[in-house]
Amino acid sequence: MKFPALIIMLLLTVPPTQADEPTGMRFFAGSWQQVLAESQRTGKPLFVEFYANWCPPCHRMAREAFPNPAVGNAFNPHFINYRIDAEIGEGPELTKRFGVRSFPTTLYVTPTGEIVHRAVGYAGVNSMIQQAGLVLKMPPVRRAIRQQRRRH
Repeated sequence: MKFPALIIMLLLTVPPTQADEPTGMRFFAGSWQQVLAESQRTGKPLFVEFYANWCPPCHRMAREAFPNPAVGNAFNPHFINYRIDAEIGEGPELTKRFGVRSFPTTLYVTPTGEIVHRAVGYAGVNSMIQQAGLVLKMPPVRRAIRQQRRRH
């Protein structure tokens, strides 16, 4: 009889988690072809980060920026976020295809596959948020978003 009472007491004292809690950046899981297809389906441009496990600025970006709620708010509603390890899986081929020579390198890509902006290095959370805003104002990105809205 004491065991069920203990469980009920524990359940009542554990604070509920809220579905609308701020969250950092969410990343798409899948292949390059799958993320491109998702971008075309949703009309959202891609934010693509190329990284390497040995890269200190990549680790700093992953630690500081990606879990940050302000970064999540700036990116999640407007972009499909995708990370590519430059040294495994599709990474080496995509790194070569996109001419990535240092890490981290981030690409902003329209749903049609057009690279509209490239950034090399990590300049901090505020810089990332500012960059996202500038990319969303670029004519090719605005055109892609408008075209997607017309389809729905």
